[in-house]
Amino acid sequence: MLPSRHRLVPEIQGLRAVAVLAVLIYHIWPKILPGGYVGVDVFFVISGYLITGSLFKEFDGTGRIGIAGFYARRARRLLPAATLVSLAVAASIPLFPRAQWTDIANSLLASALYGQNWFLAAQAVDYLADDAKGPMNHFWSLSVEEQYYIVWPLILLPILHLTRRTRLSRKAAFGWFVGLIGLGSLAYSAWLTPLDPGEAYFATTTRAWELALGGALAVLPVGQALSQRTRVVLGLAGLGAIVAACLAYSDQTSFPGYAALLPTLGAAAVILSCGARSSWSAGWVLNSRPFQYIGDLSYSLYLWHWPLIVLYGAVTARAIGLRSGIALVLAAVALAHLSKRFVEDPFRSTRSSAPRTLMAGVGAIALLVMVGLGYMAWTSGNPDTIVARALPRGAIAMRDPSYDWSREDLTRVVPQPAMARQDVPSAYARKCHQNQGRSEVLSCDYGDPNSRLKIVMLGDSHATHWFPTFEEIARRHPIYFRGVAKSACLFSLEPIYNEALKRSYTECATWSQNVIEWLAREKPDVVLISQSPGYPLDTLEGMSAAWARLLAMKLNVQAVISTPWMPFEPSKCFMASTNWAKDCVADRSVAFKLDLTRAAAERVQVPTLDFSDHFCRPTDCPTVIGGASYTAIGIT
Repeated sequence: MLPSRHRLVPEIQGLRAVAVLAVLIYHIWPKILPGGYVGVDVFFVISGYLITGSLFKEFDGTGRIGIAGFYARRARRLLPAATLVSLAVAASIPLFPRAQWTDIANSLLASALYGQNWFLAAQAVDYLADDAKGPMNHFWSLSVEEQYYIVWPLILLPILHLTRRTRLSRKAAFGWFVGLIGLGSLAYSAWLTPLDPGEAYFATTTRAWELALGGALAVLPVGQALSQRTRVVLGLAGLGAIVAACLAYSDQTSFPGYAALLPTLGAAAVILSCGARSSWSAGWVLNSRPFQYIGDLSYSLYLWHWPLIVLYGAVTARAIGLRSGIALVLAAVALAHLSKRFVEDPFRSTRSSAPRTLMAGVGAIALLVMVGLGYMAWTSGNPDTIVARALPRGAIAMRDPSYDWSREDLTRVVPQPAMARQDVPSAYARKCHQNQGRSEVLSCDYGDPNSRLKIVMLGDSHATHWFPTFEEIARRHPIYFRGVAKSACLFSLEPIYNEALKRSYTECATWSQNVIEWLAREKPDVVLISQSPGYPLDTLEGMSAAWARLLAMKLNVQAVISTPWMPFEPSKCFMASTNWAKDCVADRSVAFKLDLTRAAAERVQVPTLDFSDHFCRPTDCPTVIGGASYTAIGIT
């Protein structure tokens, strides 16, 4: 069943084409193939099969595994094209809005060190993470595979050597080993996916079972005794499973978890079908010249297609249509062809020694790290250009009848647009803002705990927007302020549906109950509640019930109307616009949606604190007020 290390199996080359085409179509026309992202899972199974087979065959033939030689072969295969694409992305950074430069540089660093998947996993669980698509994001899957390439032979070698001292056969020992890792990883993936889909999607630990599945196919004699008819059925069923996942799955599917079994088992079935001799077999499609050609280009095509898509969106600010999509596909194929011919193939066939190859690989990684660090240093800029020399008036300027916000000088605002995403409340650095996966009550405390006036503000991230105001007040006045907030969480006794988690947000309801019990113990003088206006109307009942519980405890509850919700990201609007005073101003009716906080306050009859006129005029809401850009506006 194992192929020779140097002989390509046509069906597997064709399967690579299926995988990369699924990803390509999904990224360009997601409505056509809403589950095309499963192509990455197909790649994982293929990689596990080929790499494990190569290692096991070497050990079977020589009794050893040359770790340095293995790493050198991987470096020659992967690093040249990846380095070329990374440098191309680095060269294109000035074409992106300046506000994204730091993020792209960080992503470039993470990709160079093959930690992009963990970088994105951290962003996925961070409520402040930018939802913009970075040109290096697709390196997450390459990072997973590279981590596998590094660790797998180091684990496999002692397992195989152990069989020399026992009666257990090498295949049996490896089977038990792969089974334990695979089942453990699958169980962890199934457990984590509904709880934290962002981390589950990118984590190596939730994907290891897919690579282990391919490894098991390479070593265990699963397909050796299969009849020709069985191979034909397996091949067709496997392709059908992959296509079904591409069509039936979507961004709303809880993935990976158990859902990843459909495309991965489909890929495994296709691999088991290799060698079927029938005009009705999957090989009839997979072995065709178009699929073989795309399979040969699959690695470079995967590398090039995503940066092109992201760059197109950044430069044109347009959605991809039929013509532009076809043009992007042709451009990606052309670059992949050139990359394969002039970069991949020459480096793969080089006869350099393993030490020299590894040194060159380290040099390539070091080059990319230096480029990333250089961009980060450049975008950091001079501190004097990041903030104004004098403190801005901020929202208090709106009290001045003669104030004209349209005459604001963007070169002097605080913070500068390129640094706006770094201007966040200290609650995030202090990690006292609860994330989506936890339900414990965390509090951000400011001021003297012995002060006579104790204030608590609770809510979601929109409540956290107010924390810096009270942090400053607590410095100047004898109050003790405690901020209690949880990401995307409505203070309510009823669970809400969370789009990111793709399920009922039970952690939020549990947190709300914990907050009520915490307030019963703390007994603050004032409880302020501020929430995002973006929750559905049917959450009003549960929200009002939670507020009523506080009133029943004789607490002084007051509602604080949320800060404006801009329909665009101000910093990016500044960077893209030539007339910010016209383009970067939101209609007031849009910035202040139907506010459930106000509705709940009216229902349970508590006072409302509304500072909207400090942020907006009667009809619109500017993004710069009193020398402060929107993310820095305060009312102190």
